Amino acid sequence: MAENQKVAQEYIDNAFIYETYREALDGLLAEDPTIVNYTDSQLVDYTRLNVTRMQRIDKTNRLLDDLRTAGRALNKSVYWLVITEGWCGDAAQSTPIIAAAAQVSPKIDLRFILRDNNVDLMEQFLTNGSRSIPKLLVIDQKTNEVLATWGPRPKELTDLISEIKKEVGDDKQQFSMKIQRWYNKDKGKAIMKDLQKILEDITE
Repeated sequence: MAENQKVAQEYIDNAFIYETYREALDGLLAEDPTIVNYTDSQLVDYTRLNVTRMQRIDKTNRLLDDLRTAGRALNKSVYWLVITEGWCGDAAQSTPIIAAAAQVSPKIDLRFILRDNNVDLMEQFLTNGSRSIPKLLVIDQKTNEVLATWGPRPKELTDLISEIKKEVGDDKQQFSMKIQRWYNKDKGKAIMKDLQKILEDITE
């Protein structure tokens, strides 16, 4: 991330809250698309699976006490701007947890923006040259400076990716299954720990 990188206010103004994002995904699946509209049937199928995953995480997610403590200690107002898409499996695992974590502090203003409608912004925050999502941008509300970024996966899982790829080779289905098993076993704890560290690092 470039030093003192900023996000234009228009991206923040055009973003939407989590509830609107979830309602838009539901609308897409009900064939009444609004801000989310995929013409590719495979992307719609992925989104349908991901909505089920998010609903499950909504019901089972329990924030770690240390994350709650870090949120309560936050002493500056920030935007949490999440670049995402409904078809993304990693996003389905993390966005419900990010949304829950954002509620621990009134100083966090959580917003969502679609990657494929905002390519110029996505290009500023590539992961190893790729438009990988989800990507969380932590932005100072006074200066629009990006204070931290997160994504597309928790650090603990990212550190395992090369090992997983060695195990499965070019088998994308096996790769996805191993990633999904990891998420199911972890139950969001690695994401929470990453968010906790971000909050602690930006608290003065």
